[in-house]
Amino acid sequence: MNKVLVVEDEKLIRQGIASMIKRSGVPVEEVIECNNGLAALDILEDQHVDVVFTDIRMPKMNGIELVQAIQELENPPLAVAISGYDDFSYAVEMMRQGVREYILKPVEREKLKTVLEKLNNELNHRREDQEKTEAMDNQLLKYMLRDKDSNAEDIELMSQKLMREVGQEYIVIVASEKVSLKSRIGITLNSVQGQNVFIVKPNGESELQNGKYIGISDVYASVTDLKEAYKQALGRRGEAFLLNMSTVDSDLPTVPEELIKLASKCSDSSSISARVHMMGTERTKDLKKEWDGFFIAAARGQIPAESFLEAMHNFVSEYSSVYKKPVPNELVNPLESDCLESYREKFMDFVLSEQQVLGAANDADQVAAKIQQAVSYINENYASDLNMAVVSNHISMNYSLFSAEFKNITGTNFVTYLKDLRMGEAKRLLTETDLKVNEISMKVGYDNEKHFMKSFKSYVGVSPSEYRRNTAR
Repeated sequence: MNKVLVVEDEKLIRQGIASMIKRSGVPVEEVIECNNGLAALDILEDQHVDVVFTDIRMPKMNGIELVQAIQELENPPLAVAISGYDDFSYAVEMMRQGVREYILKPVEREKLKTVLEKLNNELNHRREDQEKTEAMDNQLLKYMLRDKDSNAEDIELMSQKLMREVGQEYIVIVASEKVSLKSRIGITLNSVQGQNVFIVKPNGESELQNGKYIGISDVYASVTDLKEAYKQALGRRGEAFLLNMSTVDSDLPTVPEELIKLASKCSDSSSISARVHMMGTERTKDLKKEWDGFFIAAARGQIPAESFLEAMHNFVSEYSSVYKKPVPNELVNPLESDCLESYREKFMDFVLSEQQVLGAANDADQVAAKIQQAVSYINENYASDLNMAVVSNHISMNYSLFSAEFKNITGTNFVTYLKDLRMGEAKRLLTETDLKVNEISMKVGYDNEKHFMKSFKSYVGVSPSEYRRNTAR
């Protein structure tokens, strides 16, 4: 529990009870002491207290009167009566007024600890129930913001919540998820389409922490207008985002239609698609120029917020479709960034770095295609005077690069690959034909028969003639 208030006119008894509470083992952040009921009521009206321990007989306002007054508070604390034996009739009356526990003087440490543990459990359960109820209410509010009209029962429920937590009039604020309220006022809805939504009293934006680039609705009074207020605030949040404005709380001057029409060419789906495909080319300068034009038009208000968000949605979809991989989450919803300037920087870093990755991938594909061309050439010409210089020249690739990439792609070096191919064919001819060894030597690329025979024996372990006899058995 957070705060406990001890109300007792006798100083030593009051201090003793406060000391026992602090040493009880039950977590209490603050223990407040007070010597009469009136002073206690002033404290309770000024700050929230979880539990009140009160004596019955006190000057100015006795315990019964204090407990009665407590019940009129918006969030009354749990009350515990502390009294002597001769005050039992008063204690009974206090129990009728809502007191949870009755402790006799002198207060026993174990009895006090037991009462504190019981009340702490009750407060924890109450807090859990409140959190569950608040979560359900907030989910319903999110539904009302985004979806169709709610039923009469839900509207009435949310109307009561608005009146209770905000008041008769309210505004809706839409901001990035970095923005929060300094104090617990109004209603906070986190992660609504990647934004935080606040429903507060008019001028409640002064309570925002890091409250920049926000959209604020007009003032509304009915819960049935909540969806319209949210839509208005979301649109203004988009304008604040694009125009790098700290706050947009009213409709901005309209941009001339001809300027919007001119800028629409760089935000339509075909233009976005073209820029996506341009990422797979070496046209870095053109790519940067195209995106710069798009962002400059958006920053000037020539591209409405709704059109900008749609264009970025098309980019995410087209990029994933063309290159078979997702766009980073931080770029999927632009409004998750504070403002256009921040988003543009991250977006362009991604586009230009990804162009390099795609270019490298294209280079790798081209190298692989050339090596495959080399393999085909070797397979068709192994019987001729073939070496690595001849093959690398044939496919127009640097000699050293060819050597490295050939091994990287085929898994073996050029000399070994060529020897495997020639010896494999030699073994086939020795087994399946009656050709002489010198004829086979010529057919597999060896002009010198002795060189062939030496190479064959080194490779197979026996001479060509021995191999033929062994396979003929």
